[in-house]
Amino acid sequence: MGHNPFESKADDEVPQAKDLVQDTARVVQVVSKFYGIAEADLYSSRRGYLNEPRNVAVYLARKLRRDTLTQICKDFSINKYSSVSSIIGRMEKRLSEDKKLRKNIELLKDVMQKSQGKI
Repeated sequence: MGHNPFESKADDEVPQAKDLVQDTARVVQVVSKFYGIAEADLYSSRRGYLNEPRNVAVYLARKLRRDTLTQICKDFSINKYSSVSSIIGRMEKRLSEDKKLRKNIELLKDVMQKSQGKI
């Protein structure tokens, strides 16, 4: 049985990150409120539809919580960890090009990490 190289590949830069953002539900709560959509919308994918809020939630779950790709698959009902990897890669590319998105991500991170408060 082969080892999945993505299974445990988490960035160790901030080992206490999971303590800062309690759970994926918190990420979903803050992102859905920020975008003014239902939390349930972040758990479903629409083929061919750019779902920025969902992609942001997946990205933040990975970056703030250091969740494995497999865990994110479970949390967001995504079938393949390669899909999660693709979402994160697309988000990183967009963040390098889109100043507004970068600003939004920083705001969301700040809300979740520092204040644990409300938007």
